[in-house]
Amino acid sequence: MKKTIACGTALLVTAMTLFAGGAKEETNTSSFTGTWTFGGSTTVAPIAHVVIEQFAKQHPAAKITYEGLGSSTGLKQLAEGTISLAGSSRDLKQSELDSGLVPVVVARDALAVVVNKDITIANLSKEELAAIFSGTITNWKQVGRKDEVITVIVRDETSGTWGSFKEIVLDPGKLAYTRNAIVAKENGEVAAKVASTPGAIGYVGLGFVEEITKAGGKALSINGVLPGVKTATDGTYPLSRSLYMATKGPAAEGSIQKAFLDFVLSPRGTVIVREAGFVPVK
Repeated sequence: MKKTIACGTALLVTAMTLFAGGAKEETNTSSFTGTWTFGGSTTVAPIAHVVIEQFAKQHPAAKITYEGLGSSTGLKQLAEGTISLAGSSRDLKQSELDSGLVPVVVARDALAVVVNKDITIANLSKEELAAIFSGTITNWKQVGRKDEVITVIVRDETSGTWGSFKEIVLDPGKLAYTRNAIVAKENGEVAAKVASTPGAIGYVGLGFVEEITKAGGKALSINGVLPGVKTATDGTYPLSRSLYMATKGPAAEGSIQKAFLDFVLSPRGTVIVREAGFVPVK
């Protein structure tokens, strides 16, 4: 009898140990049956899409989609209850925090300033950058290059990238974007327009720089510092920022939102963040 009890106790301890070890990274799949819509930042989208794909392997009965709505639209829909998790590439406004939205940092990013292949300049000061995007400087000859009109390409106002660039570059001088800028809906469109437009300059998340370089364009250094993983991590690149996933109220234990966030911040999620061209927070 004692032997039977001892064996049973050993099996129970082993099972509890295995369960505890597994719980560190993922939640029991039995509760995740249904369909969920997440959305928001198009910068966060490359991370979210791969995480969804990997998450589905552990939770096959959970059907999740992520819609690239832009940060502001995603956060608005989260507050309204249309979606249950939102990606944001900008800091949340006080009004959004007051409405109960809770952001979690999932990655670091650098806003890379990119130019068409016909631009020979390699560096701009932050002040020159502000002057170009506000329309004070309109020709490349004003920053010591050839006589060529500057075509400014920006994101739309719902974009967290638009908001982050404005906050970091334009707001310190109380400047506004030039009204002559071409507006693009997402990072890939900015990259495509900059690559195909002579004299063009724009900005994209770090993970999208490769699209520019493949087309012969390049990312500029700002104040002598190039955007990259190291400079985004240590904050030496002047246009560094955090990327977020937000929930309405703290993500509840046992919820799919909590499990999803835990996955993003897990070792596997860290690999996904890095492979998407961003900087893990761990």
